[in-house]
Amino acid sequence: MKRRLGCILSTLVALCAVSGCGNNSPAETITSAATTAAAATEASTTESVTQAPVQEKSVKDQAEEIVAGMTLEQKIAQMITVSMRQWSDTPDDPDSFADVTELNEQQKAFLSKYDFGGIILFKQNCADTGQIVRLTAAVQDAALASEQGIPMLISVDQEGGSITRLVTGTMTCGNMALGAAGDTQSAWDNAAIIGSELAAVGINTDYAPDADVNNNPSNPVINVRSFSSDPELVAKLALAYVQGLESEGVISTAKHYPGHGDTGTDSHTGLPMIDKSYDELKQTELVPFAAVADEADMIMTAHIQFPQIETETYKSVDSGEEISLPATLSKKMIKEILRGDMCYDGVVTTDAMLMDAIKVNFEPIDAAVLAINADVDIILEPIQIMSADDIAAQEEYIGKLAAAVNDGRIPESEIDDSVIRIITLKLEKGIIGSEAVDTDASVEAAKTVVGSKDHHDKEFEIALRAITLVKNEDNTLPLVMQENEKVAYFYPYDGEENTMTFALDRLKADGIIPESVTAECHAFTENSESGDYKGLADDVAGYEEMIKGCKAVIIATETYRTGNMDRTDETRAWQAVFTDEMTALAHKNGIKVVHLSMHMPYDAVRYNDADALLCAYCGNDMPVVPTEYNGETQTYGVNYPAALITVFGGSSPTGKLPVDLPAYIEGEGYTDEIVYSFGYGLTY
Repeated sequence: MKRRLGCILSTLVALCAVSGCGNNSPAETITSAATTAAAATEASTTESVTQAPVQEKSVKDQAEEIVAGMTLEQKIAQMITVSMRQWSDTPDDPDSFADVTELNEQQKAFLSKYDFGGIILFKQNCADTGQIVRLTAAVQDAALASEQGIPMLISVDQEGGSITRLVTGTMTCGNMALGAAGDTQSAWDNAAIIGSELAAVGINTDYAPDADVNNNPSNPVINVRSFSSDPELVAKLALAYVQGLESEGVISTAKHYPGHGDTGTDSHTGLPMIDKSYDELKQTELVPFAAVADEADMIMTAHIQFPQIETETYKSVDSGEEISLPATLSKKMIKEILRGDMCYDGVVTTDAMLMDAIKVNFEPIDAAVLAINADVDIILEPIQIMSADDIAAQEEYIGKLAAAVNDGRIPESEIDDSVIRIITLKLEKGIIGSEAVDTDASVEAAKTVVGSKDHHDKEFEIALRAITLVKNEDNTLPLVMQENEKVAYFYPYDGEENTMTFALDRLKADGIIPESVTAECHAFTENSESGDYKGLADDVAGYEEMIKGCKAVIIATETYRTGNMDRTDETRAWQAVFTDEMTALAHKNGIKVVHLSMHMPYDAVRYNDADALLCAYCGNDMPVVPTEYNGETQTYGVNYPAALITVFGGSSPTGKLPVDLPAYIEGEGYTDEIVYSFGYGLTY
């Protein structure tokens, strides 16, 4: 979707100083862009003179005609994306809820009655490839049976890595691993895999890529979902990701505008604030969104306050205090900056309106009115449809929004503009006008795509390129294994044992290690729930005789928040306690320790006593060892086995840190001292 030339040039003027615009000055770059565009315009004009003057309706004209035939309530419904994760006919019984993997008659009637614009699916809706195909076909059949008969945007959060909804298929390595790999081709390939699998099962919209710049190591919600702390790298990879998705006909969604990477609060559970000026945002957070503004089909907003930019306030229904309007509800953030300064004229969707940042602080209709007046197009998940009561509440919600239009709180022109954008997108993507699905044929076709061998091979290649070696004292790595030698492998959760089995099988098949090499595999989750650190220490002491016969001790940690690596946190620090004790025990016995930082790379500094340190950026496990690729293989993490294969020399590490790794002081947090810098990485 290409934007207006004049607006794009004004964006270059505003942002060239931020991005540097290559080796040219801003003036040179803008002059060059203008010259190229002018030449293209002249060529286009000349061509149009020589062609027959056939006048066809533009896509926007078609969209305007469709919208002109809709009632106010139908237009409002077209701006709503619903969810149906679970369902109960007796919602007073909390044990009666079941995952929605097929539509019942009430749900079909609900989707047919209201002309909703879209639905978002979650893991509860995704059991296997064939089931998802049948579910998405049923959703579109219900939409086609509505009065307007407009197919829906069927969406999902399929970022890859730690945010994956399909339970069969290809999980991929996650964004920060792509940042460590560092090349746009990997990002494009990764997104194309995801896009092809989503398209195969009937999902036409992906809430990806995450374009946040993770410049806060303590970020509890973004972290490895971000490509990097470097805005230029995020911009480059986010753009490649958008293009990879769209190459498979899947709608892309850059999120979370204007940037969720510098928060210390998760907007699912609280209302974050970033106290930065507009000029500061232009230096970092806005760089990726500017880069994708001319390409991304959709942009998702963040429920974050920016009080230096949006000064309008609202009295929180929870605390009674005046709070700044978050970006999702902010005219300055959406209408003035995103649409005005950054020239974005595509579809804007909110993040889920059920998240506590909005739900706890705002009356639902007030939040919707503010969002629509701010120039948001899609209200995502205002009510979770889990029973007949929720259907009634959704109907009431539409009625209240219609009343807000009728009494002047929302200009109907705002509604019309939004629905025209949505319908235009559906026309451009061929969603409107697509033929009914032959479900059985679609199921068989999907099974040849979802989780294919080509996809699994490619995801593994990319994961290997991401593995980053940050310490290798005395050339500890690669571990060169001789006949009958063994290693000890410790990991936090049971699902990781299969990662070693997979790695050893592959290493042996490739002739890297002898067939007689073995691994002692142990999960150290026991006693963690109670925080019984004495119990963990006793566990470690009990392993002493076993590790004496090992060539090395490999310890993996999965840090999801700072508490996981801070011994002062009495409920979360069990991984840190075990790792400290085991590292000391191994060194006491003259045994080398290899540490795998399997999620947040920031914990690598915490475990610097290890002889070798590798970062892998995603701690997804391997529930089963994959033995065949027939489209029904359960998704599994590839970062673990990629790290292990690198440890044994099956691959040389080539990843570079996509973030700085600062020093960490227990009980206090991160410091300004950088131990390992962005771009650092060893090899062998």
